[in-house]
Amino acid sequence: MARELKGILVVIPAHNEEQRIADCLRSVAASTANLHELHPQLQVQVTLLLDSCTDGTERTARNTGCKGAMLRILAAQFRNVGSSRALGIEYALQSFSDTADPARLWIACTDADTRVPEHWLSGFAEAYAAGAEVVTGTVEPDRDEVPQQIFANWHREYTLSAGHPHIHGANLGFSAAAYLRAGGFAPLSAGEDVELVQRLRNHGLEVVATDRLHAVTSGRLSGRLKGGFADYLSELTQAQMGSRGSTPSNASC
Repeated sequence: MARELKGILVVIPAHNEEQRIADCLRSVAASTANLHELHPQLQVQVTLLLDSCTDGTERTARNTGCKGAMLRILAAQFRNVGSSRALGIEYALQSFSDTADPARLWIACTDADTRVPEHWLSGFAEAYAAGAEVVTGTVEPDRDEVPQQIFANWHREYTLSAGHPHIHGANLGFSAAAYLRAGGFAPLSAGEDVELVQRLRNHGLEVVATDRLHAVTSGRLSGRLKGGFADYLSELTQAQMGSRGSTPSNASC
């Protein structure tokens, strides 16, 4: 018998994403609508964690909203993505109505500069029903933001198939029970996603790596944190400009 899921908690850290947060929230709203067509009983709660924002991210988020889901916004001054994700999840779990049974809750992680696919949440729900505790999806850079040749370089280097090796905080999901068992996100300024998934594996949890859940993230070459996806794209750019024998080394990409 399939497990019964009570709700999905979407957690989004943001640092000065005024230009991208609306598209992110609209994509989550579209995914929520798709989920409710298939599973109308499931509750969706979206927590946006504003980390050291000095622009209009909050105003844009409130004006956009997240149709079909309850949107909660809180602020912190970490300048640390691991701490932001951890606080966002802690807040989401405390504010959800069914916190007594984390085994029935799913946590879906993305980023404020990312657009998730329409079937994102329903895909997580299906994975949960099939017994999954941890699911890693794939991402691609926004084709409107990167030169065609850089996108081609990325596509050549990146594995788009089931069982892929990639781990992205912009497209990651796990049961609340698994997350709590592993101890949550560490306060790392980068690589917090990779580190958490490794601890989940160390606790004996199988990680389902799928390319069916494929998100689009920012293609900018100068990112909000060192060691993130933007740095990976920048390495590809440098390789294209002269270091053709080198291979980008960002482990989370």
